[in-house]
Parts: sequence; structure tokens; C-alpha cells
Amino acid sequence: MNPNLARPPQPVPEALRPNRWQFAALPAGELWDFATSRPIPIQSLSPERSPLALGLASTVLIPGVILEGGRQSRWIAQWIQEQQPLWLEYVPGELQGLILHSHFNQEHHRWVMATFQDPEVGQAGVTYQQRLNLSQGLHFLLVQPDDSGQTYTGIWLLHQELHQES
Repeated sequence: MNPNLARPPQPVPEALRPNRWQFAALPAGELWDFATSRPIPIQSLSPERSPLALGLASTVLIPGVILEGGRQSRWIAQWIQEQQPLWLEYVPGELQGLILHSHFNQEHHRWVMATFQDPEVGQAGVTYQQRLNLSQGLHFLLVQPDDSGQTYTGIWLLHQELHQES
């Protein structure tokens, strides 16, 4: 077992917490075009992680998380990029959460991106997890200043290895 996974996840630094966040999804056929056709200054879009490379049908909904950072949007995106994000994990339970797994300084790190108790957000987390299973672990993280749909700060295509129960 990785010794870093035995340590509890660390909170994201206070100054880098987004104003708002939400679960989201894009059809596989639109995700790559969305990510590559816009001037997004910070991005990690490995062609090996594209829906096409994974053989996903264009109608499969790729789950993701959108962070709205306001004026801190650029700093949030830069911090995420420095952490070398690997995947986002939805954690169910009484206190639910969203954990960012990263590979910083050649070590695995876990960061608490959000915690919540709202049942509706929890249901969205369950849907996120179901879509993650259907997308073979492919998902995205998008940072934007606001919800205008006009500007984006950072986008990452992430992949979580899913372990199937036998």
C-alpha cells in the first residue's frame, strides 16, 4: 500500500478554494472539441485520454467537476496544475466529499476539494460515480472565473483506474 494513502487527505489551501463548484457531464463526442477549441491557458489534454482513444461511444456522458474561482481562478488553476492531478474521487457517507488525487514531487497526495451534507449534491455525486464507471474512469476538471460560459482558466482530462468486483 502506498504510505501516502494512509495519511488523511489535506485541505486545499484556504486562498485557493473556489467560490462555487458543481458536478457536470459532457457527451464524449463533444468533450474533446470543447477542450481543444477554446483558448484555455492551463490545460492537460493527453490524446491517450481522449474519449476516441478509449473507444467510448460519442453519447457516453463524461463526468466532471466545474470550479468557479472568481478572481482567484488563475491561482486555483495554477495550483492544480502544479499538483499534477490524477483523478477526482467522490466519497459517499454522512459527510460526503470530493478528493483530488495528485502526483506532486513524485509522491501521491490527496486533497479535500469539497465536503457537503446536502442530499441533492450527494445524489449528483452518486450520478458522477455511475458515469465514471460508464466512461471507463475518464473524467474532467474545469476551472472558470464564473458561469458565463465566456472564459475558462484550466481544464484537465483525468483518468481513474476502476477496479471491477469479480
